[in-house]
Formats: sequence, C-alpha cells, structure tokens
Amino acid sequence: MLFAAGTTAYNIVELLHVLTVLVALAPVFVHPLLRRQMRAAGGSGHQQLVVAMAANARRLYSPALIVAGLLGIAMVEMSEDAISLTEGWVIAAIVIWVIMNGVLHGLIRPALRAQGAEGASPGTDKRLEAGSALLSIGFTVQLVLMIWQPGG
Repeated sequence: MLFAAGTTAYNIVELLHVLTVLVALAPVFVHPLLRRQMRAAGGSGHQQLVVAMAANARRLYSPALIVAGLLGIAMVEMSEDAISLTEGWVIAAIVIWVIMNGVLHGLIRPALRAQGAEGASPGTDKRLEAGSALLSIGFTVQLVLMIWQPGG
C-alpha cells in the first residue's frame, strides 16, 4: 500500500511528526533557563525575550504541538494492523497529548502574555515553571509509551 508502515509516505509522516515535536517542545527545556539568565542580566532584555516567547508560543509552539499529535495519530492509522487506536498505550499517549495542549494553551501561553504585558511576577513565574515541568514530564511519558508500547 502507498501509505503503509515502512513506505516513503509513512517515513515522511514520521519525520514530520518528530520535527513538529522538536519545534513544539524544545522551548520547554530552553525558555526557563533563558528567562532566568535574562532577568539576572537586568535591563529590558528580559521583557523583550518574554514578548518574543509569547508570540512564538502562539505562532509556532502551539500549532506544532497540535500537528505533532495529529501526525502521530496518522502514523497509527497508516501502520495498518501493527498498531491500533484502541491499544492502551496509544489511548494514554493521546490523553497525555490533550493534557499537554491544555497546559501549553491554558497555563504557559497566558502566563507569557501576562509577563510580556505586565512584567515578571512571582505568580506568572510559578505558572511558567509548573507548565514547563508538566510538559517535560508529559513528553517523557510519551517517549516511554512510544518506545516500549506497554500492553501493545
């Protein structure tokens, strides 16, 4: 079949899946460090950085996380009978993906917008740190699910 696992089409979808995950989640690991470094350096650099992060979260990270999950679902469908959407690990991965989108769209993006408009505050800092930690944990759990496919 044209779209079966191991075909060029499947490999392209897999490549796009991995690339969109990188675009969506690399900032989760880098941004907390950058925010601390820029704040420690003082000046207006921190504020400009947060404004850029908020814009990128809206334009890049959020759409990439959505597309990454949809491509993952497409890969399951393309795998024919090798993997099913009804397998426990696939269902768990989808649930975690939905939660990760909730964290990004409902916690991180609003906190970045608030910091960009009003400056850093202990409340927004805590929300950003918690959101980054939750996304990192979600990403790690998803990797475990995809690599070991428990119950698959």
